[in-house]
Amino acid sequence: MKLAIIGVGSAGIQSLCHFLSHLDESWEVTSIHNPSINILGIGESSNPAFVDALERGLDFSFSGDLYRINGTMKFGTKYTNWRPHEFINPVISGSVAVHFDTNSLYKFSMDRLVGKWKDKFKIIKGNVDNLENNVNEVKIQIDGEEHIFDYAVDCRGTPKDFTGYEMIDPLLNACIVHNTDPDSTTELEHTGHIATKDGWMFRVSLQTRTSYGYLYNSNISDDQKAKKNFSSIINVPLDQMQDIMYKFNPYYTKNALKGRVIKNGNAMTFLEPMFANSLFMYDCINRGFWDFIMGNLDEPTVNNNMTTLIEQVLALIGFHYLDGSSEHQTKFWSYAKKWGIRETEKSNIMEYNKTL
Repeated sequence: MKLAIIGVGSAGIQSLCHFLSHLDESWEVTSIHNPSINILGIGESSNPAFVDALERGLDFSFSGDLYRINGTMKFGTKYTNWRPHEFINPVISGSVAVHFDTNSLYKFSMDRLVGKWKDKFKIIKGNVDNLENNVNEVKIQIDGEEHIFDYAVDCRGTPKDFTGYEMIDPLLNACIVHNTDPDSTTELEHTGHIATKDGWMFRVSLQTRTSYGYLYNSNISDDQKAKKNFSSIINVPLDQMQDIMYKFNPYYTKNALKGRVIKNGNAMTFLEPMFANSLFMYDCINRGFWDFIMGNLDEPTVNNNMTTLIEQVLALIGFHYLDGSSEHQTKFWSYAKKWGIRETEKSNIMEYNKTL
């Protein structure tokens, strides 16, 4: 049996590790990726499930391999200026996660996967021209050459066409990124989630740099205003700010699984990068697809489970916005509070909150 995993961003690497370590020796797992397509090389925060995948798939070791992914250990997420006092959302008791660089992860993973899995693991480098999802097979055309697989995981990133996707009313839709030299005064062990006038800012501390991402709603704060506020917070003059900006619209698909192909990573969903929720969902998608391949779940059940998962994560994100920000009484936070109430009312989280 043959499984193709398309893409080598964090979702692709996590999928490779998951399926190589869970499928038996009758399977061949192939990584398909185009080296000319740049990986989003920012500092990224993870969770224990991601580390577990690395340990199973790569024999990842904190003592021996952390430096190879430019990583630091993570024990939780610290929220600053959201409430009158800072609070920490810890990782699962007894577990640990990592901060890592996506480019470093790719280079480390490919070498380790080849050495560990040998004939079970293959690599095809090239551009996917076409993916044909048939009843009994998946045909993938790579640089004009056709390859046949039994199943495929599509981690090719943000879709070019959002037909068939559910678009979410965006609370945040823009992010400005700036990287600085590592700061000895900045804690390494927690991902920072710092509330700002315009939204919130993440801080991910790596060994060789610190990545900051200023998230905001461009319909409320224009780009220049956001950039000015960002530069003030991290104490970097405007003319020295790196010109790195991303615009996005939150979305997900209710039909991640179709036939023999499942979407994962940004090909399936993107919400907002709070508490590493993306990597948590990637793991759940891989587990659901494994159950489908093994005959434990059918396609409608997998898709219903994934839709429920998305709705629960959205509600949990909304829960953090329910009280606005104790530090910032701005138009954004007024809107965020209403957005949070609306999202949590779709689930039973609001009922739970009333009992607190």
